Amino acid sequence: MTQRAIHSYTWIPRWSTEGGKLAAERAAAHEYDLLAIPLRDHEVIEPEAIAALCRANGIKPVTTSPLQAGNDISSTDPDIRKRGVERHIAALSLARDMGATRMGGILYSAFGKASRAATEENVMAAAEGLHQVAEAAREKGITLTLEVVNRYESNLINTAADAVRLIGLIGADNVKVHLDTFHMNIEEDSLLGALETALPHLAYFELDQNHRGRLGQGSIDFAPLLQRLKAVGYEGVVGVEAFSSTVSHPDIAAGVGAWRPLFAHGDEVAEDGRRLLVANGF
Repeated sequence: MTQRAIHSYTWIPRWSTEGGKLAAERAAAHEYDLLAIPLRDHEVIEPEAIAALCRANGIKPVTTSPLQAGNDISSTDPDIRKRGVERHIAALSLARDMGATRMGGILYSAFGKASRAATEENVMAAAEGLHQVAEAAREKGITLTLEVVNRYESNLINTAADAVRLIGLIGADNVKVHLDTFHMNIEEDSLLGALETALPHLAYFELDQNHRGRLGQGSIDFAPLLQRLKAVGYEGVVGVEAFSSTVSHPDIAAGVGAWRPLFAHGDEVAEDGRRLLVANGF
């Protein structure tokens, strides 16, 4: 059965247990099943408290695990790659202890604009490292989802075809694809074509407008994509994500370029998403 997810940053500047309580309450109020929690700063993640606040609101957590240059799992430097594997495995333990069964995001490289194209050696390094992470995830009952992002956030995986190829190289059946319409709109020749490419491996489909603001105010038409998912009986996650300078912490705003006040409160985004999903049978 398809589950609805929404990112905690829709309501809060960055993760904290106190802020997470608000995000969980608002997500549940708008009929979402999952709350996306980024494992960006491990020291502020309190798994037992997160599990409790999610239980109290009848929702479950889903996590992301970002990397930086010093722990880039696609690095050809074995020490840097090892740190990436270790960071992901530490994140998996946090995810398991808070009750999450999915960990996604840009798991395959450092987040941010690169100064050169990725090489085949980088791809193979990422595949080798993620094979180890996938084995650790399997032991913890967790599925990994590789989020396909645009060229300004990674130089390794920018299209659905890139992600499908990497999954084949990793060689683990608990590694799936995460598509995000914001990134698809930048990189893909066809949104529907990219969806078709990913479908056999798709586990997370995220609705994100071209400007990353409210879903009903932008150029992306989500209906054909959702209708295709409905037609094939998709049973993965359908997520909602948006950013606004009114809400985002400066560090987060800098990372995603959230320079404009595209919404005043996360409830606006959550309700747009709920109505869109209901209208398309989700």
